Amino acid sequence: MNFRDSIWLKPFVRAACPLAVVIFLLLCGGCATSSHKLPLHREMAQLPPGPVCRVAILPFLNDSDFPQGAEIAKKIFMAELQRAGDFQILQEADILRTYQQLHIYPGRAPTLEQMKVVADRVNAQLLVSGIVMEMREDPGQYLTVNPKIVMEIQIRDGRNGEVLWTAYHRRLGSDYTKTMHFGTIHSIAGLSRQMAIEIINLWFEKGLSQCSVLSRP
Repeated sequence: MNFRDSIWLKPFVRAACPLAVVIFLLLCGGCATSSHKLPLHREMAQLPPGPVCRVAILPFLNDSDFPQGAEIAKKIFMAELQRAGDFQILQEADILRTYQQLHIYPGRAPTLEQMKVVADRVNAQLLVSGIVMEMREDPGQYLTVNPKIVMEIQIRDGRNGEVLWTAYHRRLGSDYTKTMHFGTIHSIAGLSRQMAIEIINLWFEKGLSQCSVLSRP
C-alpha cells in the first residue's frame, strides 16, 4: 500500500478504533453485570414486622432430571439457613406428617390454603419453598465435573401462604473460577451450598431480620 492509500484509510481507522473499544467495554461490562446480578431478587410484599424466629422449609419441587435434586437442594438450604442465622428451623418430620394428613403427594405443590394449614400446625411465621428447574453434571476439564443448577427460592407468609420474596439463581461450577477466584466447584452438593449461601446473604442485605433469644416465642 502506498502513502496515498494510507492517508485515505486514516479516517476509517480513527473511527473504527473507538468503536472497537466501545464494543470491547460493552462485552466486558455485560459479562461482569450478568455475574453480579445473580441471584435475582424480587419483593412482592413486605415481610411480617418484627424478628422472624420460626421458619418451616417446605419440600422443594424438582423440574430437573437429576435424581433427588429437590431433596439435595432443600436439605442443604435448610442447613445453611440454620447456620447463618439464629432461626428456629422447624422439624422436617412434623412438616412431612402434615403433608401426609393433607394428602399432599410427593412432587406436588400444596395450595395456598394447604400451606396455611401447614404453617398453623407447626406454628411457622415464614415458609420457605423452592423449585429446582435444572440440575446436572456436565463434563469439565481434565476429567472433572462441571455442575449446573438453576433454582428459585420463595419466602412465604405463614399466615396465608402468599409469596413475599423470591430469589432466582443460576450457576455453573466453573463460574466461580472466573468471577470469585477461589476455584471451580466440582460437585452438585458444593454448588448447592454456595448458591444457598448467596441467596441467604442477599436476604439479610435486603432486611430479613433474625431471631434473638429474647424474642423467641
